[in-house]
Amino acid sequence: MTNLATALTEAAQRYPQRPAVLLDGRLLNFAELDEYSARVAGGLLAHGVRPGDRVGLSLHRSCVYPVLYFGALRVGAIVMPLYFRSRPGAVRPRGAARGARLVFVSDDAERARESDTGDTTFIPVGPDFLDQLAFWPHRPGVVRRADGDPAVTLGAGEPAVKPQATTLTHAFLRANASATARTLRDEPAAEADDRPGRVPAFSSTGRTHGLNAAILAGACLPPGPEPAAPATRTARDEQAGVRPALTGSGER
Repeated sequence: MTNLATALTEAAQRYPQRPAVLLDGRLLNFAELDEYSARVAGGLLAHGVRPGDRVGLSLHRSCVYPVLYFGALRVGAIVMPLYFRSRPGAVRPRGAARGARLVFVSDDAERARESDTGDTTFIPVGPDFLDQLAFWPHRPGVVRRADGDPAVTLGAGEPAVKPQATTLTHAFLRANASATARTLRDEPAAEADDRPGRVPAFSSTGRTHGLNAAILAGACLPPGPEPAAPATRTARDEQAGVRPALTGSGER
């Protein structure tokens, strides 16, 4: 029975100064990521969050995301990534925070709009959020969780994507992260230049498999390139683009 958050505490003990997360120009090593997440854990406990409670994350991709993610796991909470309105005019599904004890949001407007709905507490996350964590209580321990206990709930508040949420357990996430971490450790390129392996960043919708694997492998999670806007393509262009990918020819 192991809480997934122990992957971070163990990594911080093994290589505290190794880079762990590099997002939005901010670099956190494993010791810093562990320290910040421990302060998030202390803050969550002060807000009354207990094992089994849901903690929502409605955030853009930044160093704050993994800090909050592991901080919630440390206290035995269930992380619930929520829809983040990243485009002007995009509509956030109503009731997306239903069931969450507390939600961290990047958009103050969203916080104001949802603040009077239910018992959920909304906490704004601004550019100086990591600096503010220095004043939060420090909780270095990790709450024990059973392998079958839920760790992450995906799809909550996104009925257009999936009508029912998907719950991922601590054992499931660790098994998948371990398989990916073994691939990273065996990567010849990473051994050749003697630098920590790197994996794609997690998505804004909350898929954290890359993050989990990076922590287990002692790798650095860098920002992925922003996807380019798709150009107008004809049916002939689509056929020409798909064929090399299927046959294994063409540039990668």
